[in-house]
Amino acid sequence: MRKPHMSRMFPEGDWPIWRLFFVGLGVLIAATVFGLWFSMNPEILDSRYQAYQPTESGQRIRVEVGGTLFAIPAHYSRTDNIRDAKVQNFVELHTLLPELNPYTRAQDSEFLRTDPTSPLVIITLRASERPLPERRIFEDVFSPFITGSGQVRDDGLQAFRFQSNSHYASKELFRALPVGPRTKRLAPPLIICDHIETPNPNCESSFDLGRTAQASYSFKRAQLTDWETIDGGIRDMIRSFRAAARARVGSR
Repeated sequence: MRKPHMSRMFPEGDWPIWRLFFVGLGVLIAATVFGLWFSMNPEILDSRYQAYQPTESGQRIRVEVGGTLFAIPAHYSRTDNIRDAKVQNFVELHTLLPELNPYTRAQDSEFLRTDPTSPLVIITLRASERPLPERRIFEDVFSPFITGSGQVRDDGLQAFRFQSNSHYASKELFRALPVGPRTKRLAPPLIICDHIETPNPNCESSFDLGRTAQASYSFKRAQLTDWETIDGGIRDMIRSFRAAARARVGSR
């Protein structure tokens, strides 16, 4: 017996035009959202999706980050974006402990090390406004989550553990004791590290470069006892990059 024919608005197997319209609209919205996200997070494109391309060239590259000028020897740069654009939101540099040496082919394998005793230090310069100085960051941001009064170490650091239910539970905070030059007394460096029990633990610290730029650096926790040499060396290095940029401007 012949089955009754059911009327269909569209032939079987064909997609209605209105469905194609909404699919296209969805793709357009998704593309717009991703475009806005990348535009609001330029460092993602500037760093994470830039290929690692070190160089041995010592030629200084003039670059502006957050309104701050730097003249950086190219062999400190990890990617070629700094060598192509004069204005950046995010610049990534690298160097080796203990002398803070720049890249050379002879030490290429050292710059690629990621093991717990690696001498590699990654430095980032970024356009950023941090409204709180180090002391306020300790008191207002970290202090509410700290447990105990801190342990003073022989290397001049005071170690703090975080509450187990806090966002920082897997970290430890180290604050330089407020001694030494006036600048250090007013703004003792803060260093936050992965727990020593963490596989391949890292440490990180940051400091302001004026009002619109910031520097941060990361290194392996095994190097933490040399924190003062690392911190002072990196600050001096970046200070020299800024001085070289000013000297170049003045010579014109």
